[in-house]
Amino acid sequence: MPYSVTPVQLDLPTSLKHQCWLHTSRDGHLIGIIAFEGDAPQLNWYDLEYLRRRSDEFSVMAFPEYISALIIDLRNLEARLEADAPIFPWRLTEEDCPIRVLVSAEQRAYYSSVFEPAWLAWDLQATIKDMRDFFDMHYH
Repeated sequence: MPYSVTPVQLDLPTSLKHQCWLHTSRDGHLIGIIAFEGDAPQLNWYDLEYLRRRSDEFSVMAFPEYISALIIDLRNLEARLEADAPIFPWRLTEEDCPIRVLVSAEQRAYYSSVFEPAWLAWDLQATIKDMRDFFDMHYH
């Protein structure tokens, strides 16, 4: 008599979307960029879990190396995150990798009181340059 099994889905019922990009520094350090977007005014548990899973998953993907820094782009996310929102990947925080949160001008005042102000940024190109400078300073 065979054992019964029940199919399950790992997908989350959320309207959020994301896109990922990589930038390679001159020394081969990978800077990951993950942009979240969604027009819901509030986030539910599934939305927060989606943010957590995607950022964690991105941090442990081998491209063939792991990313050494991360830019989390929230500019197109309508809802505002709380300080305990699980968007920072455990691997990157454990290894003290640079992480920046990219926000819009309208979001800046709110997020300045939620996240460490030094982690906030509002210009993608300037943030990539800052991370490249960080790697140059530590490895040259």
